[in-house]
Amino acid sequence: MNFRQMTYLNKLLVYGFLLGVIPLAILGFLSYFRASTTIQKYVEAGNLQIIKYSQLAVEQNMKTVETALVAFLNSPQGTDLYNIPLDYNKYEPFSRLESSMRQIQIYEIGVFDVTLYNLQYLWRVSNAGITTFDNKEEELQPYQDFLNSSLNSTWIKNEQGIRFLKKSPLYVTNPAMLVVADIPYSHLSKLLLRANPLGSTAILDRQMELIIGQDQGSVQQLLGNPELKKRLSGDDLEGQLGIKHDGQKYEVTFVHSGFSGWYYIAAAPIDEITKESRSIGQYIWWICAGILFLILLAAWFGSKNMYRPIRMLHSVLAGSGDKNPDPNSTEDHIQQIGQSVKKLLDREKKMSSQIEGYTVQLEAFFVQKLIMGDVRKREITEKLGMFSYAAGWHKMTVMAVEIDTLEGTRYSRNDQDLLLFAISNMVSEIIPETNRLTPIVSNSSQLNVVGTVLDDPVAWNTELQLWAEEIQKASSNYLDVTVSVALSKPVEQWTDVPRAYREAMEALHYRMRLGNEAIIYSEDVNSGSAEAVQYPLKLEQELLALIKSGYRLRAEEKLHSFMQELVRPPFHFHEYQLSLFRMLTEITSLLQAEGVPLRELVDGEASLIEQMTQLRTVEEMEEWFLQRLITPVIALLEKRRSSQFQNISEAVIQMIHEEFDTLLTLELCASRIHYHPHYVSKVFRQETGVNFSEYLLKHRLEMAKGWLTETSMTVTEIAEKLKYTNPTNFIRYFRKIEGITPGQYRERNSGVVSED
Repeated sequence: MNFRQMTYLNKLLVYGFLLGVIPLAILGFLSYFRASTTIQKYVEAGNLQIIKYSQLAVEQNMKTVETALVAFLNSPQGTDLYNIPLDYNKYEPFSRLESSMRQIQIYEIGVFDVTLYNLQYLWRVSNAGITTFDNKEEELQPYQDFLNSSLNSTWIKNEQGIRFLKKSPLYVTNPAMLVVADIPYSHLSKLLLRANPLGSTAILDRQMELIIGQDQGSVQQLLGNPELKKRLSGDDLEGQLGIKHDGQKYEVTFVHSGFSGWYYIAAAPIDEITKESRSIGQYIWWICAGILFLILLAAWFGSKNMYRPIRMLHSVLAGSGDKNPDPNSTEDHIQQIGQSVKKLLDREKKMSSQIEGYTVQLEAFFVQKLIMGDVRKREITEKLGMFSYAAGWHKMTVMAVEIDTLEGTRYSRNDQDLLLFAISNMVSEIIPETNRLTPIVSNSSQLNVVGTVLDDPVAWNTELQLWAEEIQKASSNYLDVTVSVALSKPVEQWTDVPRAYREAMEALHYRMRLGNEAIIYSEDVNSGSAEAVQYPLKLEQELLALIKSGYRLRAEEKLHSFMQELVRPPFHFHEYQLSLFRMLTEITSLLQAEGVPLRELVDGEASLIEQMTQLRTVEEMEEWFLQRLITPVIALLEKRRSSQFQNISEAVIQMIHEEFDTLLTLELCASRIHYHPHYVSKVFRQETGVNFSEYLLKHRLEMAKGWLTETSMTVTEIAEKLKYTNPTNFIRYFRKIEGITPGQYRERNSGVVSED
């Protein structure tokens, strides 16, 4: 099972179990490790001491033999033997010699035979008796290396045991005597068996060849290990190393004798060394298993008791009506409790956010009603206390902010509300909270009620100017738009805030004259001259004439002059606005005079007055008049004229086609369609490219050509029917146009004989 998927109770149980198991496991491991290490050290130290004891016993025995032989050779009877030849008549010296040699061969030191060689007179004395030898080299061949060396004494091995060799006298080139003492392997084995260490013990000579060992086969195989040989060849006089042989590990303890140069070794299997430690390990394991069981019981009951408050809390939440905790659910109780608590916290956070949002909305709603004058004086006092506003302000000013234009920016008209709210946020950061009410957005303006506890009007105006400049700078830097700011006159009563609002909004209209990114004070724009503004009637008439005549470029120039005349000082916004309304009425009257419905000008859009009142600058107003009013009016008038001309020409043509064989005149046609003959003549020539008479004659000619080819009418009859005074005039006109006479035309096209 994944640990993360376990319930909290199981996790608590596992945690309590591990809290007891881990220290117990560490304690058991350290105890076993400490015990096994200590036992191994004691065993290794014991083996080393046993090897040293074996070395001491063997070398003590060897030294005793050497001492006895040296004492014998240095005694008077020993030195007398140097120059005594073997003479059976001299029995007494040799008898004493044999007696002395038997005394050396005692059981405790293991010497079973002593041989004395007289190298000068070639005789020897041993347990076999006194004999001579003739061939010195053959007799002494086993000892030749020793005799030729500079050593005075040495120990060597042979098949039966070890042998001690001693020259006499000492330090001479040709010694006179050679003493040989033999100690059997059985005696050496007794010395080694007394030690009785773990594993096998052995003695190696200087060449690391086996002299004697308890398990000579195993020792002989171990001697083939290169690592062991390398270590024995080193300078260490004693030491221990681990080697592996035939899949089994051995602990080898060695001592290098400085007396004989021999190696005393003990090789013990690691399994034998750690046998006791394994027993201790099993004992520790059973103890730990028992303690582990007790820990498991303690963890189980302890976890149950510790989990009881959680279970109670889960039951409480499960019965509280919350849908998250389910007593029968397989989910973790802690997880269910966490989900319930999280849900409660989320709900609380959501409610807090909603309350905070409602508070902000209520504040904005209060400011909206305050500006519009919909709040009573008593309610103002209550609201100011509720929203912690600065009721101690001495002066209040309404600050109105409007975007100058969105033309040439990356924004469209649909982005205006979003930009105004962004400006409100910037105002909240620029103006301290102690100096403002909640900024609001109303229609296309951003409104702020700001106040101060200062009594100095100059200082207050300076602060207002700084705030207005910072708002303009922030709008330009962060939103890439320009704004204008209007400031009302300071008021001291909250009930005067609506009047201050109207002053600020009216001051904004003076951007028409001041231009974009202006800071406008209401007291400045309302303190101008009371001189009446003269309406530019002459410019208006000239502009209307140009529009009616269809001269757009000249009308554009005249419109610019008209707009500049309207904003020329003294400037009053209301008169400026009424003048624009008057111009709007005059232009639309042109359409009505021509019979063009006004709906074609505003079809599907807001009314012209609504569109015009949304414009903020002279440039916008001039562009609107040109693009939205003058250009469409010129186009509609042109369209109307084109349609009228076409109708007139079509009516005249129809009358010609239907009444060509009558005395039809231009005056008669004009009277029928209720237009002046001169106007009809001009329109007809403009539409058809020819005048009325020419068109009538051409049509009569075409009819005559048809009659000539399709009927048997005479030329005279045709001339009379076409209202010619005499046939000659008809024939003359026909020849002028066609190049031949009517008779010739008939003859050419129908085969009828000409009567001309």
